[in-house]
Amino acid sequence: MNDQASALRDLVSRNKNKQNKMRVIAVTSGKGGVGKTSFTVNLALALAELGQRIVILDGDLGLANVDIAFGLSARYTIEHLLSGEKTIEQILLSAPRGIEIIPGGSGVQRLANIERDKLTNVIANLGRLEKIADLLIIDTGAGLGHTVMNFLLAADDIIMVITPEPTSLTDAYGLLKSLKQEAGDATIHVVINRVRTETDALATFKRLDTVVNKFLEGSLNLLGWVYDDPLVGRSVMQQEPLGITFPESSAYRCIQWIAGKVAGISLHPPRQAGGVRGFLGKLLRSF
Repeated sequence: MNDQASALRDLVSRNKNKQNKMRVIAVTSGKGGVGKTSFTVNLALALAELGQRIVILDGDLGLANVDIAFGLSARYTIEHLLSGEKTIEQILLSAPRGIEIIPGGSGVQRLANIERDKLTNVIANLGRLEKIADLLIIDTGAGLGHTVMNFLLAADDIIMVITPEPTSLTDAYGLLKSLKQEAGDATIHVVINRVRTETDALATFKRLDTVVNKFLEGSLNLLGWVYDDPLVGRSVMQQEPLGITFPESSAYRCIQWIAGKVAGISLHPPRQAGGVRGFLGKLLRSF
C-alpha cells in the first residue's frame, strides 16, 4: 500500500468515533452489463484495505452473484432471515479481508417491500450489523424496478456505474429522471467504467451531466473512472476479484482511488447517516 493510501487509512481510523452509525451505499446502473457487481466487489476490497468494515447486500434479484464473484457459494439467504429461520449472523457469508456478504436471492424483494409485522425482527437482526460494519454496500439490480428504486431512495449515498456506450447513457438518464421525481435533490455519484483514457471519461461525464442540468435541473458528482482492462475479464472467469488476483492492475488502482473518495463521503457526508433504523424507516415510507 502506498503512503497516500496508508495516510487515508489512518484518517479513517481516527474519524470512526465521529460517525458511529453504519452508512448505507447503494451501487446501481441504468442497464445491465456495465460491470456494476465487479465494481462493487472490488470497491469493498479497496475500502477494506483502508480499514473500513464492509458488509455487502446482494440486492440483484435476477443475477444475485456477489458470492460467485468471490468464488463462494451461499447456503442461506436473506429469505431465511425474513422467515425467522436464521439470524443475521447465520446467513452472513465470509469473504476475503473481513468482508461479509448478505446473500439476497428472492428475499431481497421482500426486504424492499418489508411487511410491517416483520420490521421489529429485521431491525433487531440488521441492527447488529452496526457493531461489525462501517459501511453496508447494496449491489442493486439494474434499471427502474420497484425494488431497486426503494433501495436507492433509502440509501445514504448512491453510486451510479455507467460506461461510455450511448445505450448506457440513455438508460442512466432514465434512472436519474425517476430518482429526480422521487428523491428531489439527492446527490448522485457517477463512476464511468471501461474507459480508454481520462479524456474519454471526462467527455462521457460531461455529456450526461449537461443533459441532467438542462432537463432535470440537477447536477451529478463525478466520483471517478475505471480503465478498460483485460485483467477484469480474466478475474471474472477465475471467480476471484480483481483486487485479489491482479491488485496492481490499472483498473484496480482506479478503484482504490475511488475507494479513498468514498471513505471521504462517509467521513464528511452531505446528510447524517441514519443507520439501520433510518434505512428501514425510509424503505417503509415509500408505501
